[in-house]
Amino acid sequence: SSQTEPINYGKDNCGLCKMTIMEKEYACELVTTKGKVFKFDDISCLVKYLKTSQTTEADYAFMVVNDFKNPKSFIDVKKATFLSGEGFTSPMRGDLAAFLAIKDIEVAKKKDSNVKIFSWKEVLEKFNK
Repeated sequence: SSQTEPINYGKDNCGLCKMTIMEKEYACELVTTKGKVFKFDDISCLVKYLKTSQTTEADYAFMVVNDFKNPKSFIDVKKATFLSGEGFTSPMRGDLAAFLAIKDIEVAKKKDSNVKIFSWKEVLEKFNK
């Protein structure tokens, strides 16, 4: 069966760059329709993996990112709002954080007025160059 699985921080490796996944706020995961799980240390690694693996979103049962404010919770990429700004320094310097709650997005925007907001479609475009 296809389902997400917990990321074992400090032990699991990124499916693209092979670095050990350490930072919970930026981790993400792909699960194929056949149940194979790919874990990533950075949202940019997930997007680059999609491009280099020559797969499409239809090949995956789950495409999830950790909620920056609640890193134990996965968010479907299509339901997440992605922020980029000075306060977000991810492991592979994709520097994107995913949020689900509007209130958390508003707090981040107040802390840094230069925060940029992206949809999943815009994230795909940003890293697919």
